[in-house]
Amino acid sequence: MNTKGETDGSADCDPPPSTVVLKDEKLKRAISGIVIVLVTFPVLFLTDTLVLTAYMTFVAVVGVYELLRCIKLDKPYIIIPAECIAVACHVTARLRLFGGTDIPRDKLVLVYLFMAAAFMFYLFALCVFMPNKYNIETNGFGALMFVYVVAGTVSAVLITDEPNGKFAFPLIFISAWMTDVFAYLIGSKFGKHKLCPAVSPKKSVEGAIGGVAGNVIGAVIYAFIIAYVFRKTSAAYPALVLISVVLSVISQLGDLIMSLVKRRFGIKDFGKIVPGHGGILDRFDSITAVSIVIYITYILIESSRGFI
Repeated sequence: MNTKGETDGSADCDPPPSTVVLKDEKLKRAISGIVIVLVTFPVLFLTDTLVLTAYMTFVAVVGVYELLRCIKLDKPYIIIPAECIAVACHVTARLRLFGGTDIPRDKLVLVYLFMAAAFMFYLFALCVFMPNKYNIETNGFGALMFVYVVAGTVSAVLITDEPNGKFAFPLIFISAWMTDVFAYLIGSKFGKHKLCPAVSPKKSVEGAIGGVAGNVIGAVIYAFIIAYVFRKTSAAYPALVLISVVLSVISQLGDLIMSLVKRRFGIKDFGKIVPGHGGILDRFDSITAVSIVIYITYILIESSRGFI
């Protein structure tokens, strides 16, 4: 029988509570990541259907809610108009799927600018008529970030309508997820030099470099599969490597930008919808940034024809 102060040794073998919690968080993060990949994978092959529109509309609606809640613009009279505009943007992007005729790209941009301007004007009006509750700095930032989130989700859809866009679309997710995975693996193993300690203390220079390398590997493997397995199209590998480096950098910047927003408003995660990851914006922060850059690149290439 044990006397006071004596144990059978089992307590010494138990891991500290913090270690157990950390392992649980890593397990939840891994499981959630796998679920997201499994849900997203079929979408990559259903780009010309309502499935893609529904998928990205869901991301936009939840993302907008998380964003506005984060910056304390979470009243129903702000949330509801914002969500209606987010849905309207995705519906107008692909009217053909709803029995209509698609709006030409140049006119579509004007439609988006009008809706964004209307929401911004509305938020500024709240500052005028409710000055004790709202200020122009916060509302202006909210309007800007609203446009950023919606533009990222809509851009992902519009990319699929561009030449070879159906093959470029998966690069959005490859760039975001390969960069994230390799940055985490390399950073946790070899990270010694802080990348942006004031914004994200855990990120390292070594991890950032690992993320770039991982994205290049992922993009090359993807291009090889498309070219030689599905025999759909061929890739210029030197250009692909350069593009992969740029997209990986953009992916990490998108992550850091949202980390800065969270730090500025004193929250850890945007939400809890994705166990182990946080909210939709915590998981899709890089994807929105990469989508915008890829789509802008398409527009610039198309606009430059005849000039170069």
